[in-house]
Amino acid sequence: MSNRVEMGYNSSLYVNTGTFGSPTWSELDLARDVTGMDSVDKVDVTTRRTARVGFKANDYGLAEKGWKAEMLVPAAGETNTAFAAIEAARKARATVDILHVEGGLVTVDGLNATRAVCGVFGGEKGEPLTGASTRNYELSFILNSDQAVPQYGVTLDGDFVPAS
Repeated sequence: MSNRVEMGYNSSLYVNTGTFGSPTWSELDLARDVTGMDSVDKVDVTTRRTARVGFKANDYGLAEKGWKAEMLVPAAGETNTAFAAIEAARKARATVDILHVEGGLVTVDGLNATRAVCGVFGGEKGEPLTGASTRNYELSFILNSDQAVPQYGVTLDGDFVPAS
């Protein structure tokens, strides 16, 4: 029996190029490194009572959801639907509907997935002398009319099904 670990390259990140109610998932296939942001702030709620016994007290604060992605820039004259959607949203300061599928593609049933409408931040362009041009994006959940909070669920029949 071999030890198996989740390999990052098996997961996939998509942008919806359709509507929220009828999504068309286009894979961000030019993404290289993707980092998921799924953190919760720690809030200090220490009181004199807890301090007297030598302890700080903490509580849960605000959660952050999103992804950081380094993407290759398509060559001049080349088109890439997903890259174009992200770049257009960044320039327009518009939101994008993002789907992250853990360990596979949206077409594989039963995989854990997260869907969030995000703002597109960053966009810094790297032009290394000996490498491909890249753009770095931060896709962070943003308050919107389609989705009150990010949704967790699974893939089914090429789509996302939120957990009930």
